[in-house]
Amino acid sequence: MSPGPAADGSRPQADGADGARLRAEGADGARPRADDRPLAVAAIDLGATSGRVMVGLLHPSPSAATDDGGRGDCGRGDDDNDNDDQTGRLDLHAAHRFENRLERRDGHLSWDIDALWEQVRQGLTAAERLARDLGADGIASIGVDSWAVDYALVGPDGERIGEVIAYRDDRTDSAAESVARRVDVGRQFALTGIAQQPFNTLYQLAVDDRLANAPDGTQALLVPDLLSFLLTGERRTELTNASTTGMLAAGENAWSPELLGAAGVTKEQFAPLVRPGERVGTVRSDLARELGIGEVPVIAVGSHDTASAVLAVPAAEDDPVAFISSGTWSLIGLELESPVLTEAARGAGFTNERGVDSTFRFLKNVAGMWLVSESIAQWEESGARIDLDDLLAAAAAVPGDRFRIDPTDPCFLAPGRMADRVADAARVIGGDEERPRTPAQLVRCILESLAETYRDELHAACRLARRPLPERLHVVGGGSRNRLLNQLTADALGIEVVAGPMEATALGNLTLQARALGAIPHRPGSIRELVRASVELEVFAHGGTSASSAR
Repeated sequence: MSPGPAADGSRPQADGADGARLRAEGADGARPRADDRPLAVAAIDLGATSGRVMVGLLHPSPSAATDDGGRGDCGRGDDDNDNDDQTGRLDLHAAHRFENRLERRDGHLSWDIDALWEQVRQGLTAAERLARDLGADGIASIGVDSWAVDYALVGPDGERIGEVIAYRDDRTDSAAESVARRVDVGRQFALTGIAQQPFNTLYQLAVDDRLANAPDGTQALLVPDLLSFLLTGERRTELTNASTTGMLAAGENAWSPELLGAAGVTKEQFAPLVRPGERVGTVRSDLARELGIGEVPVIAVGSHDTASAVLAVPAAEDDPVAFISSGTWSLIGLELESPVLTEAARGAGFTNERGVDSTFRFLKNVAGMWLVSESIAQWEESGARIDLDDLLAAAAAVPGDRFRIDPTDPCFLAPGRMADRVADAARVIGGDEERPRTPAQLVRCILESLAETYRDELHAACRLARRPLPERLHVVGGGSRNRLLNQLTADALGIEVVAGPMEATALGNLTLQARALGAIPHRPGSIRELVRASVELEVFAHGGTSASSAR
């Protein structure tokens, strides 16, 4: 599976001796469009179990349009269009959805990357048709985001070497301990700000036996960078995802030589770094003809899906950003201007991931709706038919403050018989019953316990970052639809909870492309302003009231 240019044919993306300063590139190649046509951009949004290609249709306000019909440069200054108060509206449309699956190949749990690439190709063809059906002149650009840490090895001839081994594979079971003998865990955190997770790219590379026999010029491309390479033939390493590897120096746009050495690799085994909003390249002409799309720019977005999701947090420009990216798991934290590298932060399990526009996501991964979904799976295996909305309504109706669990307990990590494990672990805090006996009682116990965990972790984040507790917490992602959990979280924290958007990752991907093309102002807050104008939000106040904010 080769897209064309070899490793030594790609253009350098960094200037200076150490590659720390990154060069902005223009988004030339974007299609000119008639002023009265909306702009369509395509997001390739890949998750660990499914993927989709989404079309964002931007209806700009008249004042937000650039004088070249929406074609802009990716490196525009923040003071451009400073007097613009409106950025229009972006509508989200699904062009193609597909499964993503793991298979055991060559002794390892691996992603079927060839099937994934085929689905992406089909999705882009569908996106082009959909964009035209919606009144746009086809798709004007493409951005790719996915899960973090996993990579492909790509040889100098552009061919992939072996499979894309998944972070769930057991090859890294003892890798963290081996690396720690070379660089201890405290030093690793001080260098990168990244929590030591056993699946980090650092540890995967340290045990990758394919590297010893790989030809010179072989490079490791993270999954979204691999897809961008297949689209354009250009090799780049996008910054937000690079930060999750455990090898990018904290606060710098450069790799840590000490940790590269601990992994047994060199900086030459990675493609040049690129910032979100910069152009990776343009779609290869042969591929464009085959798919029936234009030779449009492929723009580096926040390619780590959480980076794109947090970019779409609809906070006002001057508000501190506290967030939960809520789904099967919950990522809770703060958006900051600099990383928190203290030993206390490391000990508390927090991490510092790069965000868009030189921000940092200071966050912790805690339990989410996994406990509920796995409990439902057990009940349905026993023959029950469970409707989630009905279950949540029943949970809201039963008395609260009867039972608690610790949702972060490792006993809840594995799938299977979750309802039994929750009931066994529940401790009584009120009432006469010894354990939750109905699905509604058990779900109420889970959600109340999650809300208190969110409270404790947000307080911890604020204490470690030396920030006051913000006035509101934003919940984005699929979990933002859980009104009971949102209300319980508002009550536990004593602050507003703003729920939405549900499709935050796709919105972050698409809006950054629109800004890179010059279709919305390149100034602080313009992307979040566009998100607020494009989605309906629901605000939950401490004390049990909520209100919707329609676009």
